[in-house]
Amino acid sequence: MHLDLTVLQASFDAPTLTRGRDYFERRRVLQLEVGAEAIDARVIGTQQQPYSVHVRAVGSNGTTRLLARCSCPVGSNCKHAAAVALAAIAARSTGRKRDAADGAIESWIENVNAVTANKRRELHREHVRYVISIEERFFVPSFSLQAFVVPLLRSGALGTARRYELQHLAAGSAKHLQPLDRTIGRLVGASGLLGGMNALSPTILGTLLELLVDSERVHWQTLENEAIRREDLPDARMAWRIDDDERQRPHLLGRPGSVLVGAIPLWYVDPDRNVAGRAQSDLAPDLAAVLAGAPAMTAEHAKRVQVALRRVFSSAAIDGPQAQLDVRVIERDPIPVLHLGRARTGATADLEFLYGDNRISPDSNESEFRIAEGEGGALWPRQRAFEERASERLHAIGFLAIPRSFEFENEERRAIFRLGAEESSYAWARFLGYTAPLLRTEGWRVEIDAEFPHEIVEFSEDWQADIEPDAHRTGWFEIDLGIEVDGERIPLLPIIVEALAANGIAATDDLSAIASRSEPIFGRLPSGAYVALPPARVARVLATLVDLFDGEHALVEGERIALPAARAISLAEIDGTILRRGAVTDAFGGFIEGLNDLGAHAPVLPGNFHAELRPYQRDGVAWMQLLRTHGFGGILADDMGLGKTVQLLAHVAMEKAAGRLRKPVLIVAPTSVVPNWRAEITRFTPELRVLVLSGPDRARYFSEIANVDVVLSTYALLVRDAEELHAHEWSIAVLDEAQAIKNPRAKAAISATKLHAEQRVAMTGTPIENNLEELWSIYAFALPGLLGTRSSFARFFRTPIEKRGDVLRRSALGKRLHPFLMRRTKEDVARDLPEKTEIVHRIELGGAQRDLYETIRLAMHKRVRDEVAKRGLARSRIVVLDALLKLRQVCCDPRLLDLEAARSVKESQKLDALFEMLESLIADGRRILLFSQFTSMLDLIKPELAKRDMPFVEIRGATRDRETPVKRFQNREVPLFLISLKAGGTGLNLTAADTVIHYDPWWNPAVERQATDRAHRIGQEQHVFVYKLIAEGTVEERILELQARKGELAASQFADASSAPLPLDAADIERLFS
Repeated sequence: MHLDLTVLQASFDAPTLTRGRDYFERRRVLQLEVGAEAIDARVIGTQQQPYSVHVRAVGSNGTTRLLARCSCPVGSNCKHAAAVALAAIAARSTGRKRDAADGAIESWIENVNAVTANKRRELHREHVRYVISIEERFFVPSFSLQAFVVPLLRSGALGTARRYELQHLAAGSAKHLQPLDRTIGRLVGASGLLGGMNALSPTILGTLLELLVDSERVHWQTLENEAIRREDLPDARMAWRIDDDERQRPHLLGRPGSVLVGAIPLWYVDPDRNVAGRAQSDLAPDLAAVLAGAPAMTAEHAKRVQVALRRVFSSAAIDGPQAQLDVRVIERDPIPVLHLGRARTGATADLEFLYGDNRISPDSNESEFRIAEGEGGALWPRQRAFEERASERLHAIGFLAIPRSFEFENEERRAIFRLGAEESSYAWARFLGYTAPLLRTEGWRVEIDAEFPHEIVEFSEDWQADIEPDAHRTGWFEIDLGIEVDGERIPLLPIIVEALAANGIAATDDLSAIASRSEPIFGRLPSGAYVALPPARVARVLATLVDLFDGEHALVEGERIALPAARAISLAEIDGTILRRGAVTDAFGGFIEGLNDLGAHAPVLPGNFHAELRPYQRDGVAWMQLLRTHGFGGILADDMGLGKTVQLLAHVAMEKAAGRLRKPVLIVAPTSVVPNWRAEITRFTPELRVLVLSGPDRARYFSEIANVDVVLSTYALLVRDAEELHAHEWSIAVLDEAQAIKNPRAKAAISATKLHAEQRVAMTGTPIENNLEELWSIYAFALPGLLGTRSSFARFFRTPIEKRGDVLRRSALGKRLHPFLMRRTKEDVARDLPEKTEIVHRIELGGAQRDLYETIRLAMHKRVRDEVAKRGLARSRIVVLDALLKLRQVCCDPRLLDLEAARSVKESQKLDALFEMLESLIADGRRILLFSQFTSMLDLIKPELAKRDMPFVEIRGATRDRETPVKRFQNREVPLFLISLKAGGTGLNLTAADTVIHYDPWWNPAVERQATDRAHRIGQEQHVFVYKLIAEGTVEERILELQARKGELAASQFADASSAPLPLDAADIERLFS
């Protein structure tokens, strides 16, 4: 094969040839084999394994050019192929007796000891940056220096660089040149470096390196590397290293990747650690510099070099290159290689072992291998025990050795296996998709021939469902679930059915066991290739498909299934990414797509919205926007304190900015919360025009409703002003603290459902407090018809779930509610909340207070039993509640009880315990919220506070000015805030508090949590302590037990929107009075 520069120029473009020359000069070409018709080699590239290169020559019309194949991503006539062609030319030129490096060796020997010393340093400043490298030209190391002008970005990163000629450094006047740069320019110019790299003397090179490295503006080989750091070596030791080309080069012991620079004093560069510095050794500086500049030499060269060194430096102890290399023994395991191929009988696997570049079969007779590694030659003995263990590993997987037969009689010394006694495409699929990756993690290589008959193919992560109206049945839809492979859509349902059978899985198996499988479920495509299906995803598909038919139909084999329209939306529960294309209608499909990927529809908030939303709040706004786009309402049920108000205002602001707020927004809230809404609107959306309907003269403002953006009203006025509010059209109707309409028979609930609005949003942290009917009542406002009529809902959902604990009904209800219920708990966003510690402080009643409690308990117990026996539990509710009230009053303070027997009891152990706590807490600088259900209890506490000079503020039901006490407490003017549970349990932001005290427990834990959340909410930066004062051995302890029961049920409901506490029964009543 004829190769010269003309052939190379005809075969490679200039940039490729330049990069190929760089690879060749950096000795990246390995295992070069030059034949008469072709060239083969391996080239070290950017991957862990070298690329394989095959080059052959073709000619026409007297012109020769090269055709090359490479295993790199480019594939043909790449820089690796150019490097191989250059290496082939060099190999032919070195085929004569005299080595091409002979002249360099002689020249180097003649120049030994021609050195002087000098040293300079100068301070640095950033503008010009330098790149240095050591390039081997005809086996002689040569120093290279380049300059670049690089802008510094504001971020501190380097901008786009442009080349700067060295000759401009000394005389240039550009602003980016510093005195140091001009010094470097004069040094380079005076040394003759401008005329050729080898003209630079070692002395000047040492000075130049001092200046460059200390400038902290010099990089190794490319500006993409970080600037080189200075790190001198005080006890460096030089040695000779044998490289892959069997030539010896000087290097530093202990720094295998280092590069020596023949400077005075001696310098080194360690690219791996990105450091450079002086390498101080026992050798004289001039000798060290010359040794560092030695050309690469063979063992034959080493003999002459040793003689020359002894002649010139007869009295110096100088280690020369090795004329005969020391051989070291390698004791490590080889790499097992499993090569998958094809024979006439089917798929096969060949086992081999890789010792360096030597690849052998277990049956090979070789006992050891010579390896060019490290600082000298190495010997690698066969590791027979390891090879046997590798063979045993294959047998354990299920591979069987194939006896030599006519098919393999010409295969010399090969270990050939098949997988299993009979050819099984599924067994091979399992190996490819599950076992082979495990082997690779154990250090094996698994290679696959193009002719191998089995394949695991990749498929789109989106499992796609096409939904179309059923052409034969009105109100029904057909679904086709599929995946995309190589651009072709493949029906998935038949693949799943066959895969379950092949994997030994029945559709009725425990789905949690299927989901927890460690290995995929392998399904065969019509082409015969396999896909690895995630077991958890398959389990979700099975769960949903079974649910779609209420368990009445088995999973049918076929490409499409039919389902009624009412169930179509449940398909979204298969997986968050199932419905990516196709839908019942464009609108329905867009809704499901948006619901499954709220993050991809992040709201773009208008510039006049003055708040920074957290990611989960952005999702909430995106959800409300999505509902509005498709004509739906919903319930925003985030835990209290997570910012439901700001999310709703962001939604309104976006509607206003988009020009869709052509009608006002109605916000109905508890009276105590209206001032907070007005303040939040002013804070976050000041451009919204607000009208507050309150007071006896509010009717005079009805005419202004159409001229504002937001109308604020209360639940009481929703009933009183029903005629006026129902007469208007609203863009959005909002119910805050929507649990206020939990009773569907209440006037407020009935009035709310009659509002005319384009969208309805209910906001509540407790959508269910007692039973599922409360949830139905809120949805009757937010999305009428979603849960059917009240009677049908009770028949199909409430009764089965509450009375029988029907798990399937609860799950079905959860799926129906899911798209229209947005709920995040504090645990979901815990990083935004401080820690909260709850402490139950039990107090023992004593003396006259205990006696009074027992007297009242016995009397009330008898009265309740008699009433229940006479009228039944349901009709005895008033008597029961009155009896419980009296017991709770005795626990708090006997003075609350309007009975003659209580007037003589002047002591209250709980009140005494409270003030013991308050004195300690206030002394420690704590900020306290004190809650009680009884305003009369607060009246008893206030005089005691005055006696002790403890300042406080207060809010109760009769308080009109709520803003002043809130401001005083938030501004830390007072340490204590007295709050009646019902008046201040919602709508207040009191993040200045770090302590909450519940003086008396309330049977509904949700109400207590709402009160606690006045302090434990986003914006709180302190640890919050919550104290519950409980009279031991009394009805208050029984209430705690009820709270625990109701709390567990409420938590499960919030998880799937489908369970609720049960009413009190006779056993509960007995327990309360025991």
